[in-house]
Amino acid sequence: MSELPSGTVTLLFTDIEGSTRLLQVLGDGYGEVLGRHHALIRNAVAQHDGHEVDVQGDGFLVAFARADDAVASAADAQRALGELDGVRVRMGVHTGQPQRGGSGYVGLDVHRAARIRDAAHGEQVLLSETTRDLVDVEVRDLGEHRLRDLTKSQRLFQLVAPGLRRDFRPPRTLENRPTNLPVQPTPLIGRERELAETTELVRREDVRLVTLTGPGGCGKTRLALQAAAELVDDFPDGVFFAALEALEDPGLVLPTIAQTLGVDETGAATLAGALADFIGDRRLLLLLDNFEQVLEAAPKLRGMFAPTRVKMLVTSRAPLRLSGEHEYQVPPLELPDPHSYADLDTFSQYDSVALFIERAQAVRADFTVSADNAPAIAQICARLDGLPLAIELAAARVRLLTPQALLDRLGERLALLTSGPRDLPSRQQTLRGAIDWSYGLLREDERRLLARLSVFAGGCRLEAAEAVCDARLDELEALLENNLLRQEERPTAHRASRCSRRSGSTRRSASVNRETKRRSRASRPVLPPLGRRPFSGPPGR
Repeated sequence: MSELPSGTVTLLFTDIEGSTRLLQVLGDGYGEVLGRHHALIRNAVAQHDGHEVDVQGDGFLVAFARADDAVASAADAQRALGELDGVRVRMGVHTGQPQRGGSGYVGLDVHRAARIRDAAHGEQVLLSETTRDLVDVEVRDLGEHRLRDLTKSQRLFQLVAPGLRRDFRPPRTLENRPTNLPVQPTPLIGRERELAETTELVRREDVRLVTLTGPGGCGKTRLALQAAAELVDDFPDGVFFAALEALEDPGLVLPTIAQTLGVDETGAATLAGALADFIGDRRLLLLLDNFEQVLEAAPKLRGMFAPTRVKMLVTSRAPLRLSGEHEYQVPPLELPDPHSYADLDTFSQYDSVALFIERAQAVRADFTVSADNAPAIAQICARLDGLPLAIELAAARVRLLTPQALLDRLGERLALLTSGPRDLPSRQQTLRGAIDWSYGLLREDERRLLARLSVFAGGCRLEAAEAVCDARLDELEALLENNLLRQEERPTAHRASRCSRRSGSTRRSASVNRETKRRSRASRPVLPPLGRRPFSGPPGR
């Protein structure tokens, strides 16, 4: 393959609309049709100097040095694909400056091009405003639309050319769906696997309640919002978001839900009855964010989703403990190999590194990854255990500190990671705020146990916690549920801490990091476990 274009690049994304249904209809004949589809697109790309970047199933990503070539290629491909009965391909074209990554491209422009493709209907070609400004073709202005990356509205244009269909329904965007999902400052970075697993779980016919759990700052809310955006076509009566972070009284949960849905008590004896009447046979998805501080209200949700078609996606640091609940623990971001930086393009594609780079460039436009700073960036992401909030707060410090200087100061994480945006809730502006939020949800006996467990610098076996700290199982379970402890199973030969002893084929350990040990001595909130392992302390420890 020839060298991919760099600098200003126009990206063309394509895929077959309703490919799953088409596969079911064609059966064994699908492979032949798909092969002809691939050949027709590749021929149109070759005619206009396009560079095939990636092919996944029925979808293409193609790069062009000139926007005119990209649009001409899309038009020719659509005309040629007309010979395939029942195959309707949607296309999106966007011009930007994507970064090279591995064998392709990475960056927000890639996400934008893919989202424009997603907004198109089969046989339609949609252009971004930047592409429209660079080409001399006839287009139809479709107006401002919110794409499913949840960022601010983008202006979309439909390509109008001889031989192309002209009449389409409005684009498949949030603008044309009943939803109140909030605007997000940036698209979601990474999380492809988690997003696919969450949406698949919600789509299951036997599932009515899905709860995303994890420690503060692990990205539950952002993942849930993106999953909800991906699911708007599955819920014709709407996808609605209710923020519960400001609530302290569980009795206000139902009124908040009713306000979100525009329901009042008129004609019903109770608010619960009014909600039941409103929901009826509607097919809704309700996203309830930050449920952990109003868990006592969980039983009241039972009557809303059990006998109806409504589904609920909930974020909470602890599960709701309702029958039929499906818990999905949000993992940390993918970490790079801390000993391999030979390929900087591949290194930059790890989710944790990509997030660090994107947030660093937001405060320093000239920030780049180099052979000199890649090891420090990898160690920062690893020391922060892939926790998105911590990585974002750390990246904001590159305005003042180099990655190596930042790494050297990570021993004082709570004092360092304090530069969150002012328009976010206080618990998301600092790492200390995220910890305090979880700590404040504990009962006094659970806080006392957490302080006692700080004597174990690297974790301990369950038996050690019971013997040394007088820990009861229900208290330990509460700390685990609130993601202030982490349970692991390790081989017998793996020594987790100085207090561990071999016992059987596996060992259960409740890991408490070293930051916990320092802070609990002053009876202050403690750090939750961040990702796969505890912090290892500053360099040289």
